[in-house]
Amino acid sequence: MTRATKLIPVIEMASRETDKAMQILVQANNVLEQERHQLEDLRRYREEYLQQFRQGDALQMSARKAIDLRSFLAQLDNAIRMQQSHVERCFVQTQKQQQLWLQAKNKQRSIESLKERYQNEAEQKQQKQEQRFADEHTAMLWARKHK
Repeated sequence: MTRATKLIPVIEMASRETDKAMQILVQANNVLEQERHQLEDLRRYREEYLQQFRQGDALQMSARKAIDLRSFLAQLDNAIRMQQSHVERCFVQTQKQQQLWLQAKNKQRSIESLKERYQNEAEQKQQKQEQRFADEHTAMLWARKHK
């Protein structure tokens, strides 16, 4: 068994690790996009709510209704801040997972490169050996001819 052949199971294992890291990265990206959409939905809802409020007659609004509106907007703003924080954490997690995938991919490429190098070295060694045998054979034929 050659050195290059011995690396095949290692390459397969590295490939599986790379694939797994890619799947986790895709999942992290999907979660990030969902969380971003939820944040945008909250922001859009807040704007729509404010638009409805602005269309009404602010002078006819009761003090209680104004307090309720302010309280509701504060809750919405708090939810938006929390969602923004969650989006940022998801983004960081996605970036970390991307780095893990890149590391796994680079490891796989390195092992594949090492296998290629071993194959090239083995081919060169075999070519040199074949050349040496051919030279020896030619030298023997020449020696027989000139005896």
